Amino acid sequence: GYGAVAASIGQNGLAKAGPDGAVVIAWWDSTAKRPRVAVGYVGEDGIEANTWYRADDKGTLVVVPEDEV
Repeated sequence: GYGAVAASIGQNGLAKAGPDGAVVIAWWDSTAKRPRVAVGYVGEDGIEANTWYRADDKGTLVVVPEDEV
């Protein structure tokens, strides 16, 4: 919803948020051998509302096509 935070703390998780929301997605940093979280804010750095995201192996949020959800 509007202004909500959507989080996925399991590996290979997905999240999407509404307008003015944020997404928080866990990812595994293989170099440091530890979990980390990627954070994106809707309306900043290309993060769009009502769009599914996942974190890649560098911690960058990437769009997940609807047919892969």
